[in-house]
Amino acid sequence: MKIIFVTPYFYPKTGGLENYAYNIAKRLAKTNEVVVITSNHKDKQEIKEKIANLTIYRLPILFTVSHTPVNPFWYFKIKKIIKKENPDIINAHLPVPFIADLVNFIAPKKTIITYHNDLVKSNWVDYICKLYYLLLGNRTLKTSKGIIATSDYYVNKSPYLKKFKSKIAIVSPGVDLNVFNNKIKKGFLKNKNEKIVFVSQLNKTHAHKGLNYLLSSLKEVSKEFPKVHLYVCGKGDYLPRYKELVKKLNIENNVSFLGFVPDEDLPKIYRDVDIAVLPTYSTAEGFGMVLAEANACATPVIGSKIGGIPVVIENEYNGLLVPPKDVKELSKAIKRIFNDKDLSSKLSKNGVQKAKENWDWDNLAEKTFKIFSN
Repeated sequence: MKIIFVTPYFYPKTGGLENYAYNIAKRLAKTNEVVVITSNHKDKQEIKEKIANLTIYRLPILFTVSHTPVNPFWYFKIKKIIKKENPDIINAHLPVPFIADLVNFIAPKKTIITYHNDLVKSNWVDYICKLYYLLLGNRTLKTSKGIIATSDYYVNKSPYLKKFKSKIAIVSPGVDLNVFNNKIKKGFLKNKNEKIVFVSQLNKTHAHKGLNYLLSSLKEVSKEFPKVHLYVCGKGDYLPRYKELVKKLNIENNVSFLGFVPDEDLPKIYRDVDIAVLPTYSTAEGFGMVLAEANACATPVIGSKIGGIPVVIENEYNGLLVPPKDVKELSKAIKRIFNDKDLSSKLSKNGVQKAKENWDWDNLAEKTFKIFSN
């Protein structure tokens, strides 16, 4: 089978969508011919390259709108690539608009949309998101050959997906269990006190991940656990704001901003900490990959009861769910895991089991191939 993957950004660019597309694509490329069409996020040149048996076309960006790469001239280039490559299936990834909509407009009978989450922003930008669905998004979902969503739970919650249930199949994001697992040796962080990790890009576009609420909760937690330490993994244009909040809360001794963490170090950090927390407050969180990765490393997790996070976290089984934007409840959940070693052990053990049963990339790639074949 010949498959074209279409994504706004692609490996080595990092992010949930990019990670999902890369892991499925490189596994399918072992037995199929796989091509990727994406933007060139580094410079304004068109390049064609090979990575892990993947043929990748990187197209120049003319301008960017709230993290969305745009170039109206892509229409002609993409149409030419599709004609040349003549794929059996085109797999285009949303919610980042434009390039997936463009491809579906060119070849709707071959296009399967992988829909990671709703496009939701704060303030006035949300009106633009709603306009996108009105003008393009709903048409793309309606006219595509099929849709892959990350969970039944999210399909039922999304106002945009639930009307297309008859054409939706489910393939959740996954975890590379050879990389993220409970066999990793501890001791990477050299810290014997209570430890928490937060992993995300720290850009304005990722403010909904809720780091500000976690920092406020840490202030409360530090009253009972004065040496508690939060490790923030990621970089972005909102970093100065978070550092200013840390200073304002007077918790500078309790927080370390680690910047970008290499892939080989992230599992070691998950393995070393006591809790991984994702206090997002937006339905834009379609899954919560960092929680699944932490679970695979035998780390208890805490997440907000919103978006697709309840698919990852079964409350009281492999983690704890708290209301979004609730500093008091988040603080209580953190302190509860610190204080209750039996609970921590149970969440840890169940997290590993859930990861093995649900989030193995090899199994998910095979499931995706069956969907494409059908």
